[in-house]
Amino acid sequence: MVPDDPWAVLVRREDPSRTRTVRENPLPLRPEQVRLRVERFGLTANNVTYARLGDSELPFWDAFPAPDGWGRVPVWGYSRVVESRHPEVPVGRRHFGYLPMGSHHTLTVRSRTDHLLDDSPQRAFLHPWYLTHRRCRGPGEEDDLRTLLRPLYPASYNVAALVTELSGKGARSLVVTSASSRTALGLVDLLKGGDDLVTLGLTAPERRDVLRSMDVYNRVLAYEELDRAFLPAPTVFVDFSGDEERISNVYRRLGGDILHTALVGYTHPRARIEPPDLHDPRPEIFFTPDREAEREEREGPGTYRRAYVEAEERFVREARSWLRVRHRRGPREIVTAWSDLLNEPASPLTGDVCVPEPRPSDPPGNRNEE
Repeated sequence: MVPDDPWAVLVRREDPSRTRTVRENPLPLRPEQVRLRVERFGLTANNVTYARLGDSELPFWDAFPAPDGWGRVPVWGYSRVVESRHPEVPVGRRHFGYLPMGSHHTLTVRSRTDHLLDDSPQRAFLHPWYLTHRRCRGPGEEDDLRTLLRPLYPASYNVAALVTELSGKGARSLVVTSASSRTALGLVDLLKGGDDLVTLGLTAPERRDVLRSMDVYNRVLAYEELDRAFLPAPTVFVDFSGDEERISNVYRRLGGDILHTALVGYTHPRARIEPPDLHDPRPEIFFTPDREAEREEREGPGTYRRAYVEAEERFVREARSWLRVRHRRGPREIVTAWSDLLNEPASPLTGDVCVPEPRPSDPPGNRNEE
């Protein structure tokens, strides 16, 4: 039997501010299936992007089917096997992976090494990066920080490799939009102490002073101050906003000084997946899972993974000095966290870690939070 009282948060696809918390009635497991109980997951701007673009050519809503008009927001977090009909996956094993917002998740397991590979038909369209639930130890004292940073750090790590490569080809400066995003912070942190590359972070006015106080970039400017940007050329431009206006403004200011443009994220509400039609060098979409697969093939999976884990663990340890975790427990607090994330600019210094197990005073049930 599945312990606890399974529940899920549903959001309206056309208006993610409308939510419902519903009791789930999971079906009996079929052969090769396992049931996971979600221990904790992070809520960041990345999850808002999943919802905002869920009906685009990146169909995030399709990963976890929901009743008509509703969606399950994808999240990343820790889970534990509480029921298994797979002969090689015992109850109690712990993993980190891609999950729906709620208390439990069922998946079909195709193969197992040190991780689970989800073979559920409804998620067959996803890249294996999203289907892999990596086995992990724990719980540990830094799990909260890992929950917030691990889904983002592969992009930081692989974009940093691209920037380093371009620096070796003559690039002398780096411009980053949405510079307060944790993916951007991880990127620039990896570049510190390397080649003599001048870094400029562009951010919203209300985050400028906070970002300056972190002393990560050589210079930090608000978007409205872009005309004050004077940088050694050529320049690498990394965009995490996905906003055509912001991208175009950087091209207007830097002109022919841009050596390469990588489009990595979609943090802005006006974000579009299609690259804007600009002069050379044409902006290029940077898809982290493909870049990671290329490096694993080139460097060897073991070599790549060891180097990555070492870098991630170092970043997690250092994040203890600046990243404050705010816990949200049970469905009511998780819905509140989601609403806050939609309505308020997220601070790079605070992150929400959600624990599905409700407080005794907040039992789950059929609850409409609209």
